[in-house]
Amino acid sequence: MAESAQTGFGFTKLIVSDVDSLFAFYAKVFDLAEVARVRQGEGEDELDEIIMGAAGQGYSTPSLVIQRYPNRPVPVPGEATLGFVVQDVDATVATALAAGGSIHRPAKAEPQHGVKVAFIKDSDGHLIEVVQML
Repeated sequence: MAESAQTGFGFTKLIVSDVDSLFAFYAKVFDLAEVARVRQGEGEDELDEIIMGAAGQGYSTPSLVIQRYPNRPVPVPGEATLGFVVQDVDATVATALAAGGSIHRPAKAEPQHGVKVAFIKDSDGHLIEVVQML
């Protein structure tokens, strides 16, 4: 029997107002790289998206896909919370602010859970939870 493709969680798609701007934000703050760029369709189905992941990993790790439908309205941010585990929450928050993001909830150590957590928003207003393991 032929070996089947790996299955499981593969990607999250976030509909944004400006693909290039949000690509720059996530690349700078979370060191994500472009895996592929897709531009296709027409009319209401026209799509522009960037598939992002760990540099040099291709599709071997879960991806963040930022996409825009130029001929459709952008949903109100809040449809999802993205989660990133980082080495240093405070440094990540500072980088996010410099990249045009904002603080939703400041960093707070939660030793009972073994983490330090902050909530930030990207430049489009999407909520991101950043977690540092203590």
